[in-house]
Amino acid sequence: MIETKTDRRTFMRRGAMGAGALWAVSLGEFMGRSVVEAAAIASPYGPISPKLDETTGLPLIQLPDGFRYMTYSWTGDRLQDGTPCPNLHDGMAVVDSLGTSGKLILVRNHEGDVSPGPYLKRKPLTYLSDGGGGTTNLRFDTERERWESAWPSLAGTVRNCAGGVTPWGTWLTGEETAVPSHGWQFEVGKEQGDPTPLKAMGRFSHEACMIDPNTGYVYETEDNGDTSGFYKFVPNKYGSLKDGGDLYMAKVVGANQADLRAVSVVGTTWNIEWVKIDDPEAISQTTFAQGFAKGGARFRRLEGAWWSVSTGYFLATTGGTIAAPPGGEGQVFEFNPFNQTIKLIYNSPTALDCENPDNLTVTPRGGLLMCEDNSGSTPNDAERLIGLTLTGNTFTFAKNNIVLGSAYNAAIPAGDYRQNEWAGACYSPDGKWLFVNIQTPGVTFAITGPWHLGPL
Repeated sequence: MIETKTDRRTFMRRGAMGAGALWAVSLGEFMGRSVVEAAAIASPYGPISPKLDETTGLPLIQLPDGFRYMTYSWTGDRLQDGTPCPNLHDGMAVVDSLGTSGKLILVRNHEGDVSPGPYLKRKPLTYLSDGGGGTTNLRFDTERERWESAWPSLAGTVRNCAGGVTPWGTWLTGEETAVPSHGWQFEVGKEQGDPTPLKAMGRFSHEACMIDPNTGYVYETEDNGDTSGFYKFVPNKYGSLKDGGDLYMAKVVGANQADLRAVSVVGTTWNIEWVKIDDPEAISQTTFAQGFAKGGARFRRLEGAWWSVSTGYFLATTGGTIAAPPGGEGQVFEFNPFNQTIKLIYNSPTALDCENPDNLTVTPRGGLLMCEDNSGSTPNDAERLIGLTLTGNTFTFAKNNIVLGSAYNAAIPAGDYRQNEWAGACYSPDGKWLFVNIQTPGVTFAITGPWHLGPL
């Protein structure tokens, strides 16, 4: 049997840093009061408008009055060792607080593909020579309210997307691909990553993951169109994923190959069990195919995932009622490990309410924050950060407003970047700072303001 841990104090101090340490209730308990779709509402923080970046002086995002921000580590900017910062900023989390210094360490994904090769060729950090993705680490001083540094932490991987923070103070970064020699999870610490793939966790198109601090079980999402599964990795030893373990796929009790892709009735709940993946490293038969053959459930493009205190939340970017390809506007599910249930807590009725959420995070004040990444034509003028309240209502907290009249640097040309996705939303342990990325042109934000006015 795996060792069970219940040190919530440690988890709140470390593993839940990105989630916000004040989170304490199950969204599902509130969502269960209603089984109807809730409408979008006016933001409790007030209307948004362009706000000037304290670093560049440019109006890069729209925020409510009272909020301010500073950018750092754009694509092409020099990291502390002189390496140009890689592009495609994606998932991110706080992994350490460096004692009482007020300084935080974040790990940030970069979703580079197999070309043009590693952004860094350094043996202790580089996996293979054909991967353009990886991670970088950043340090932010909350007391002096400033970014301090950024440095390489993992290279030579492919399409590092959402990832997940662990209770033991590391970051799991997965490859969203199944190209040869790739499709693995890797672990990154506060200083650097380990380029040894965690093969027992499965070879598939990894998106996000979340860890139950009581058991150390890792719940993984797969972003592979209509053949996407929800997985559980049971490690042999708590907090030591490199020691291996067993991989399972979620299956609805009493229903073989249950199809959850287009479910739209909020409140629908499924009892689940788990079917074992016999060969998580297989090439000829995919991980999904193995689980599906045993009756595993099917989702559409599972992406963001985040653990709260006792339950976890994950979403399907194009899940929900099918109107036209590529599918719905997004679903959000709650996973309860005690009851072994999955519950639909939100289904986006229209693109105006919420359009294809990708990354998400649990907020310190009782909600979810979702990063939009629209999957086709859109009626919206820009990608948004969308808040989801305990009553199931959505509201717009921020908009991408990046329009560069001239090149920012040699790696970032002039252009209109407003339709590029948000990613990597996470909070400081005290809940005062929101850290988030805009993937292209590739830039990281630190945002602060009167959070107490709403659920974020």
